[in-house]
Amino acid sequence: MKKILGNIALILGTILISFTFILTIVYNTLISTDWHERVYTSRVPVILYFIYLIVLLILIIGYPILKKINTKILLTFVLSLFILAGLYLVFNADTYLRPADQMSVWNSVKNINSGNYIDFKRGQYLDFHPLQLGLVTFERLMAAFSENITFMYFLNLLFNIGSIILLWLISNIVYKNTVVQNLTAIISVLFAPLLFNTLFVYGNVYGLTFLLGAVYTQLLSLNKKGKKRIIYGICTVILAGMAYLVKPNFEIGIVAIAIVYFLAIFREKRYIILVFGTLLVIPTVNVTLEKMYSHEVNKNISLNGGVPKITYLVMGLNETSDGRIGWYSGYNDQSFLNNDYNANKTEKVAKKDLRKRIDYLKKHKTYTKKIFVKKIISTWTDSTYQSIWNGPLPTWGGKINTDIMRIIYIKDGESKLYKFIRYGSVVIVWTIFLFSIICTLLYLMGETNIDENYLLYAVIFFIGGFIFHTFWETKAQYMYQYTASLIPIASVGLYKVMDFIWNRIKGLRSK
Repeated sequence: MKKILGNIALILGTILISFTFILTIVYNTLISTDWHERVYTSRVPVILYFIYLIVLLILIIGYPILKKINTKILLTFVLSLFILAGLYLVFNADTYLRPADQMSVWNSVKNINSGNYIDFKRGQYLDFHPLQLGLVTFERLMAAFSENITFMYFLNLLFNIGSIILLWLISNIVYKNTVVQNLTAIISVLFAPLLFNTLFVYGNVYGLTFLLGAVYTQLLSLNKKGKKRIIYGICTVILAGMAYLVKPNFEIGIVAIAIVYFLAIFREKRYIILVFGTLLVIPTVNVTLEKMYSHEVNKNISLNGGVPKITYLVMGLNETSDGRIGWYSGYNDQSFLNNDYNANKTEKVAKKDLRKRIDYLKKHKTYTKKIFVKKIISTWTDSTYQSIWNGPLPTWGGKINTDIMRIIYIKDGESKLYKFIRYGSVVIVWTIFLFSIICTLLYLMGETNIDENYLLYAVIFFIGGFIFHTFWETKAQYMYQYTASLIPIASVGLYKVMDFIWNRIKGLRSK
């Protein structure tokens, strides 16, 4: 039964990853640097296909070298380069948070730490978005050390380094092979969001590191016995809770972890404890936050209050005046404001709007198909996943301090360096998707022996993210964690292809 359920998930995941891969082959999306956040989709330049073939050829030629290089030495080397680049961003970026969620959260942090609870009042930020209290709590702890934004950038850099190391450690469990670990280190360091999100002071960065930590300890709990299994299982639950605390969207990853534990029940029934333990993380964090802030503010705080979640679904199915499908339009906040900050009234209006929209989509099937394809393209084909867009753009009021920063954070990506990063990132994304597909297919055909637990997790996590944002409010920046989680799988697939080619070459020479 476990094999059947697992294979169904892997087949579905392979179909969705393949669909996404095909879209990235054909299209590339650029997000405008102004506050309108316009979506510009264009065809991938033909020359990039030839460049990619050359890159693959270089990788294949370098296979013997990758086999010989000590993986710890290579990891140290590429991480050193990553750290240097990260430190350059940290100490040359403007300490500016744009007027969006990241600034609102940070202002709430400073207000609450100074004993000012204005953000909880009617019509204020935390009245609109009480689910941000988890991130507020985490950043309050960080702000206790320093309220300097450069410090927060540096903290982000440490978390991104942690994510790279965790992906490398996970690859060692997924498929213990020097080439696989070396490829994981190289691809992770070259994956643009892990570098440029250093300047994105928000929950995505912390959440991904915590979630990868939870997955790593889960793999250990599934491969250990006795007390170690219990300890790693507890660590998994705690780290999953931290991921949800800083970014509730990571509940998709938590559900994926729970499913992997559920499938392990067919092997050993005691894993059912970890299934419930993982799933209970979400309500436990919510209840703890509600009680903690109700006591501190001396007011009843409910995480179910504020802007109703259904408004994000309505927003995710609608088209804005400038042609964006499902991207942020302000519908959620405006609806809450129009209904006098009353969650129940807002929900009723949103349900009515949702029914009306669904009826329209049912009647206009050609249009419906068109807008969903358009939405998926805009969501998945920005090769940088808005990681540069997330930084201190001058078009949003950020100051540029160096020439290099000026040409990276240039208006609408017009510089040669930006285009190099943009299209270089396309090559990395293609590698991740293509070889993840190959690895999964090889596993399904019984041609490779890989840790099935992580393969299932990464694929289920991707499925969850794909389906969720197909209907929910979307942005390219929400997708990078799903792609990053495929890196260890892609490394196995690429290794298998390289090894196959070299074995065939050796076979031909021996003849």
